[in-house]
Amino acid sequence: MRPFRVCLHGPESTGKTTLAKELAEAYGTIAVPEFGRLYCEAFGIRCDADDLRAIVQGERLMIAFAERKAKDILILDTDPVMTAIWADVLLGSRPADLDRVDDPADFYLLCAIDVPFAADAIRYFPKESDRAAFFARCKAELERRKLPFTTISGDRKARRERALAAIAQARSGC
Repeated sequence: MRPFRVCLHGPESTGKTTLAKELAEAYGTIAVPEFGRLYCEAFGIRCDADDLRAIVQGERLMIAFAERKAKDILILDTDPVMTAIWADVLLGSRPADLDRVDDPADFYLLCAIDVPFAADAIRYFPKESDRAAFFARCKAELERRKLPFTTISGDRKARRERALAAIAQARSGC
């Protein structure tokens, strides 16, 4: 049986990776890392459509592997839904194959931008207005696809508590 998949979603530098690790620890399961970050650290941040396709392929492989090792829940730092949004941002449009997401997560935690931006070599949008616009894209994408989600905000402790409560509620509806 496939584990219940929870995906962290939202703009860069909103605490997704930290929260993914904390949730995996709380559930005694695996947090699948963000393949796009690994890819960009290796090949640079100037991504074209073929790079984004490689990222989607890497994401899918990492998720498939982790599903074999996970218990009844799997935490995803990202998934192909987010890569579709990055296609819009980086390419100016979305190729049809990057829009197709055949197997989305069961539940999404949309991380708000109410935490300080932490710059690093592969971050794109430090300006508050850019972060707000990216957040709006992320929310609109989940709504367009009619994917179940809850917005998570607050400090690190509050995010963790809200995420655990939202996951419990989402799982009870399955």
